[in-house]
Amino acid sequence: MGRGYLAHMARYFRGLRVARRFVAGVCAVVLLLGVCPQATADRPTAVDHSTEAFFPPIGHQEIGDCTCWSSAYYYNTYTQARDEGLDASGGDSEVICSPRFLFALIAEGAAGAECTEHAMARLSDLGCAPVSMHSMSEWYSEWPTEAARVAALKNRTGTFYKIRSDSEAGLATVRQHIAEGGCAVTRALFHSNYVNYGASASGPGIDNRVMYAGVGGNHLRHSLCICGYDDNKAYVDHRDGETYEGAFLIANSEGLDWGWYNSTGSGTKGFLWVSYRMFYEGEFGLYDHDDNPYVDPCYDNPAYPEIYYHDDRPHYRPRLYAAAGINHNARNLLTYTGGVGPTDTPDFMGPEAIEQTDFGDISIDDSRRVVVDLTDGVGFIPPGTTKNVFVSLFVNSAATQAATITSVDFYCDFNGNEVYRTVPGQMGPPVMVWPNTTKYVSASVTHPVPGDLDVDLDVDVEDHAMLVSCMTGPDQSVSPSCDLADLSGDADADLEDFAAFQRQFVVP
Repeated sequence: MGRGYLAHMARYFRGLRVARRFVAGVCAVVLLLGVCPQATADRPTAVDHSTEAFFPPIGHQEIGDCTCWSSAYYYNTYTQARDEGLDASGGDSEVICSPRFLFALIAEGAAGAECTEHAMARLSDLGCAPVSMHSMSEWYSEWPTEAARVAALKNRTGTFYKIRSDSEAGLATVRQHIAEGGCAVTRALFHSNYVNYGASASGPGIDNRVMYAGVGGNHLRHSLCICGYDDNKAYVDHRDGETYEGAFLIANSEGLDWGWYNSTGSGTKGFLWVSYRMFYEGEFGLYDHDDNPYVDPCYDNPAYPEIYYHDDRPHYRPRLYAAAGINHNARNLLTYTGGVGPTDTPDFMGPEAIEQTDFGDISIDDSRRVVVDLTDGVGFIPPGTTKNVFVSLFVNSAATQAATITSVDFYCDFNGNEVYRTVPGQMGPPVMVWPNTTKYVSASVTHPVPGDLDVDLDVDVEDHAMLVSCMTGPDQSVSPSCDLADLSGDADADLEDFAAFQRQFVVP
């Protein structure tokens, strides 16, 4: 299947989803109340995204990081491959999102493996690096490199939805999302008949390869990716002898020989069919069981089933981000973010690239700088203006020593050509950040108007001379100045750009 076809299909499905996004957004807000006027008349009765080239092959977790396999490996790989029109089905390391990258950011030193909701939220904040930039053989605590963090940004997701799934309205919204080209993530406390499903997809609480009830003692807390559904998937419930219909298709991370097949009934195993009724009955979609909630807040588990997904950020590329070198003996006691505007009253604050956690006193050093995406704040820097940007680092009062910030650079690509100008942060010696304090490192960045090649907020003879130099120089596209000379958007500086410059600007 050619990449051109995949790109065409990605654009088609993206347009379809945009047309329905408003209704889906309203539904996501009101579903916690269990009501939603979701229209499903045009929804197909069955969908299976695991048959598409955008979906990665079934994988096998090794260190209990199922949360990141469901959210990063399956869900985000599919979401981003579909958006970019890429083939993930062969396991391309440039396309597959690394579960170990995400796990390093949520693992809290060994805890955190079951924070499904939190893992999904971090995809909105930080994205996920491909396996080529952060191997699946890396240990859980291996801090990502700066290059991996930058690569992760283009895989950031949009608005995060938590859908209450113990009602027909909730499950209808999830099925609509899947029908429009999305996958989703959920979690479950499996009973011992999970082992039966893994061995043969048959046994107590299972009929026609559909798990419809948990049978036996508590066995496993687990996170999984929902990749399809079938409203007509029938099974007989042994508890009342009645026939019911409706099941989700779920990709597991137990390897190719576990469980059952997808909707094709052939190929590789590794899938699980779960009845809608298990969500209605509170037997799926949460970790708690029999009103005995797990006490660790890391499990971020409500008292009702939930399913998670996001809006996509179509063909997303960062336009403004910062990288900082930080040293400290316990990175879980740090909060690192950034913003646009004055540090005391910012116009915009970015996501937390390092967040405080209850566990994980693992050291951090400036050999792997930490990246924070400030792109959502670009709207506060209109063309033709200069604005303050900053990073901030807070050290918790429980820390036993100060942190240091040894370097900060801001990277700007205001015209979206993926060529970045580097603006160093204003600092001299390393910045000391003592416990219970916050320190900032700032810089001034300019959003140039078209033709302002020297970024001095006017277009004049100096810019004209630079344009001519870019046209005649050996490299017309790599330098940030020549990137600004690309007025026609064809990735080089040529006569077309010269003509555009002459038409738009009066040069003596």
